[in-house]
Amino acid sequence: MGTEFKEDATQQINNKVAELEEINQELRSAYLREAQYKKAILHDAVTFFEVNLSKDSFIDETSQMIDGKVYNLFEFMNSKPFETYTGYIEFCALGTEPEILDEFRNFFDRDRLIQCYEKGELEQSFESWITDAIGRKRLCGYILLLGKNEYTGDVITLFVVKDYTEQLESQNPLKADLQQAETVNQARNEFLSNISHEIRTPLNAIIGYTELIKSNLSDADKVEEYNEKIHRSGEQLLSIVNESLEVTRMESGKVTLAEGKCHLGDLIADVERTMKSEIDTKSIRLLLDKTMVSHYAVIADYLRVKEVLCQLLDNAIKYSKPGEYINLTVEEQDIDFPGFSKYRFTVEDNGIGISEEFIENLFEPFTREDNPSKSGAMGSGLGLTVVKNMVELMDGNIRVESEPGKGSKFMVSLLLKLQAGQNPEDENQSGSLLDKDTLEGKRILVVEDNEVNMEIAEGLLGSQGFLIDKAENGSIALEKVKNSAPGYYDVILMDIQMPVMNGHETTKAIRQLENKQLAQIPIIALSANAFAEDYQESMEVGMDAHFPKPLDAGGLQEVIRSVLSRHRS
Repeated sequence: MGTEFKEDATQQINNKVAELEEINQELRSAYLREAQYKKAILHDAVTFFEVNLSKDSFIDETSQMIDGKVYNLFEFMNSKPFETYTGYIEFCALGTEPEILDEFRNFFDRDRLIQCYEKGELEQSFESWITDAIGRKRLCGYILLLGKNEYTGDVITLFVVKDYTEQLESQNPLKADLQQAETVNQARNEFLSNISHEIRTPLNAIIGYTELIKSNLSDADKVEEYNEKIHRSGEQLLSIVNESLEVTRMESGKVTLAEGKCHLGDLIADVERTMKSEIDTKSIRLLLDKTMVSHYAVIADYLRVKEVLCQLLDNAIKYSKPGEYINLTVEEQDIDFPGFSKYRFTVEDNGIGISEEFIENLFEPFTREDNPSKSGAMGSGLGLTVVKNMVELMDGNIRVESEPGKGSKFMVSLLLKLQAGQNPEDENQSGSLLDKDTLEGKRILVVEDNEVNMEIAEGLLGSQGFLIDKAENGSIALEKVKNSAPGYYDVILMDIQMPVMNGHETTKAIRQLENKQLAQIPIIALSANAFAEDYQESMEVGMDAHFPKPLDAGGLQEVIRSVLSRHRS
């Protein structure tokens, strides 16, 4: 009896121990599973579950899927084996390339995964595009965290699925922005490199010839030759600076048109005057044809149309030989659009021409087909870029026809609004200009705060017979005008950026004077602000013209002559 009691008690204890061990094992498994789930959460999983790889079965029966719903995997897959599930994933990925599918199948192979565990490779990952349960294309990442059940010896894995689609979509714009930034940075570096070279070339000439003058002061012929080369290099440098600034401003997208009343007869005459020195220097013949124009009075951006034509003429002159001709033709074309006309401006030369292959790149910055040392044509390679940008800003178009050795033809078409009340065939509305000798003795008030600029203006104008009076700022100029007799000053040359009172403020104040004769005195802006908006602002405050620095004595004289002619008429 005692023996039986002891055996029964021992059996109960053993059973209890076994039960406790089983409970402990389950608790330990639950702990390990919790740890695995924490890993899954840390991996930002959209789907995760545990699999017994040794037995090809799921450890848990439910899982959150990519569509956000929770499924019973046994019911969802109609089967318990893990390989059925991987077959389903493979089915979702059937749209991928065959070689990717081979990698896909190999990755989920149970035997391979078990071998990975045995080799200590405890984390396996793979990415693939699939079509999910609701038909969406998704980029999925599969992460398998391998482990072992220490009681059964089975190899198990936490199966984690991550969805990278949104992350990829958010990265694409960033990559595009980065690529664009890199492209812009590369273009900027190339621009700076090219412009540095182009600027240093004329600067080298200016500095070099200045030194040569110092060492050849007794040789008048050489001094004159060097001075002429310095002047040409200075003009080249100014052209490079202007074109570079214009290209930069155009590309910034902040440039607007400054449209106003414009007479095409005056504009073409202005273009001819501007290009005259360059044409005469190279002995080029410029032939003008305006016979196909009926309406000359239009609304246009005068300065930009002029700049386009001057750039095209400058280009034609560079690539033409002495004695050759250049045609500038203006043609008005009838359109079925009341109040507007289409104008085509054509610049044609018989110079060296352009190859068909290069025409495609003709308007790109710093592109040149020729070698300047062979053609003798110097320049920044920005002129035609400026032309194209300006034409497009005016909603026009430009075409090129050319053949090597037979010259080039540039055709610019612009749709311009007609001024109301004009008479067709009225070619010249500007009136006759003053004779050159009538400018001598005219009194000019030069308003300028910079001593160097004042000295240059005084020297250039004084040598042409003008009488010069000076004012250091707008406030002094206003007092001089107020205290002068009507007609004492023939014209005022007004700087814009000055202390105390700037040029615009001074002009407004003069225009508001009670004495109407003094209030109407001709005022010409003389400023380093040389963009179209600057010209427009000068006109809006009441100035008669706007002339950019640095000063060109001949050009300034023509502007003064034109302004005085308008006031006399």
